[in-house]
Amino acid sequence: MGMNWGMSWSDWNWADLPAFLWMLFLWFAYGRFADKLPPDDVAPANLNQMMHQLRRLWMRRMLDRPERILDSSLTGHQVSSTTFFASTSMLIIAGLLGVLGKAAAANAVIQSLGFAVVSSELLFELKILGLIGLFMVGFYKFTWALRQFNFACTLIGAAPLPPVDAKRREKFADHAARVMSLAVVSFNGGIRSYYFAMAWLCWFIHPLAFAVGTSAVVLVLWKRQVKSRSQASVAEFYDATER
Repeated sequence: MGMNWGMSWSDWNWADLPAFLWMLFLWFAYGRFADKLPPDDVAPANLNQMMHQLRRLWMRRMLDRPERILDSSLTGHQVSSTTFFASTSMLIIAGLLGVLGKAAAANAVIQSLGFAVVSSELLFELKILGLIGLFMVGFYKFTWALRQFNFACTLIGAAPLPPVDAKRREKFADHAARVMSLAVVSFNGGIRSYYFAMAWLCWFIHPLAFAVGTSAVVLVLWKRQVKSRSQASVAEFYDATER
């Protein structure tokens, strides 16, 4: 690879650092909004929080069923999806490492595009490393989600058989739903790294395109959480169950 770390300010566009800091800010700000699980006595503020409360309802209803084959199958589907994304992340990382080994040729291809900003080879390599970092975050999120879904499977298998008294029922539903929701939070974090990776690709064109792309990604994710048709349907069902 022969990376030369003697980087000068001439290698940077004036907007590179602000665009990168903007991405970091939106990454953490949106994560705080989307991943926070609400207390039981607080109304959910977004789709993820409503789904957490509905998982509590799911766990309560599961305790009424002597057979939990359906519940195990639904959880197993999540495990399969998570495994797929974890494996895909590793393949993408391997591909990007190959690009890093041919950084000069890859950079020349990007530079041949008339709308792409001129970038030094070192800055190009740093952008590839950042992209690898995003997919590494995704890989670790997916593998942690996989382990937590396995924990949830164990809780389902160990769930008490009916009849279950009200206090024990609520306690189990709270703990099982929280473990499952934490697994989903990790899974969502992995998916989010894919979305931000799409915005990161805009950096190869121009840092301002990177900033706009990141903003667009967060706007899409936010809209799906609070203004989408899926959110409205789930909210209507959630309101009906709370009456």
